[in-house]
Amino acid sequence: MPFTPIQSDRRRAVVLLAFISALPFLIQVPKTFAQDSPKPAPKLPANPGQWVNSPPITNEMLVGKAAVLYFFEEECPKCVEAWPRVLSATTKFEGQPVMFIAVNSGTARPQLENYLRRNKVTWPVICDSDRSFESQFPFKISLQNIKQVYLILPNGSLKTGEFDNLEGSAVDGLREAKWRVDPKDLPQQLKAAWQAIEFGKYSDAAPLLKKHLNGKGAIKDSAQMLNQFVLDDLTAQLEAAKKTLDDDKKWSAFKKYSAIPVKFKGFAVPSDVATTLKELSGDDAVKEELAAFKTLELAKQSAAKSPTARKGAIKQLQTLIKDHGNTEAAQEAEEILKQAEMP
Repeated sequence: MPFTPIQSDRRRAVVLLAFISALPFLIQVPKTFAQDSPKPAPKLPANPGQWVNSPPITNEMLVGKAAVLYFFEEECPKCVEAWPRVLSATTKFEGQPVMFIAVNSGTARPQLENYLRRNKVTWPVICDSDRSFESQFPFKISLQNIKQVYLILPNGSLKTGEFDNLEGSAVDGLREAKWRVDPKDLPQQLKAAWQAIEFGKYSDAAPLLKKHLNGKGAIKDSAQMLNQFVLDDLTAQLEAAKKTLDDDKKWSAFKKYSAIPVKFKGFAVPSDVATTLKELSGDDAVKEELAAFKTLELAKQSAAKSPTARKGAIKQLQTLIKDHGNTEAAQEAEEILKQAEMP
């Protein structure tokens, strides 16, 4: 018996519903998109010897701003040919809160420095001679994979960029980026102080501000504005440290209080910071954390010397985990050992 129009409609509806229900199985959404939560960016190297054209840049300096990480293969002729275009394309972002950081792929520092001079690369460059920084990313740069681009977003998360569209990647990173202090109307005499403050190098800004705080007109007003910005941040850091101490998190409080005199060198830091640090340094838990941290740093230094020393460093880390298992240093030691086991 033929279907009536109503029966036909019902059958079409059932088929459509079944098709819609099957969509999740028919279309696999890549995990790198909506399904994944944002992944924190790896820590940038802290060792000055791993940076060319710049002192170390930290993830904390980049908060609120964007960074474009440009991984490249030094032995690739196409990469060499591309540098003039790459550098030219990024000049339009000058004055905007985005930084371009190049990452080399295994070449030793002397050869890297020669390469950068020849190709007139003035960006900050991570000298990744042992590929330890690259190893934290899901690729390996080679002559078959000559470049990759990743973004560190203003919230500190990591995002894949487009190596064949560096300009578009920078625009993508800039969507939520902004300067902490708008430099638009600042006098030229204070631009260096502003840049130091923007990237958290308050101690570099202190003498420049001191020089102009007693000046006149717009220069004095701008110097006072920048100085107040730093003092407001100091107040916020002190409040955060005190809250941590009130919550009885003594090791975390010790770290926060320890950072204040260093970060705000050249500014008036309250005397009770030194008093609190002295009291905390006598706490047993803090002393254990400090001892474990010292062992961790010695192991890291030893590992960088030679393959033989690296074996000894591994034993140091294993002893650290055994003797100070509940410390922050022990957690980091475990992560280092896991990476050392990777092929």
